[in-house]
Amino acid sequence: SGAIIPVLPWIFGLSGLAAVILALAMVGIVLMATGAIVGLLSGGPPLRRALRQLLIGYGAAAVTYGLGLLFDITLG
Repeated sequence: SGAIIPVLPWIFGLSGLAAVILALAMVGIVLMATGAIVGLLSGGPPLRRALRQLLIGYGAAAVTYGLGLLFDITLG
């Protein structure tokens, strides 16, 4: 169900750079919320956990994007 978040802008008709920026912002908010909740539940600092989750999520997306460029993979 979490995989729907990044595609919501396209489902609602946005395209291009506006859709990418909105998707990045929405995913960032969800990643930080997830990290903060984990921090609260584990007794750790919520902000630190939120930022850690954000970096891990964006890092994974960057690696995936880079591999797509490396192997010349495109959709559409």
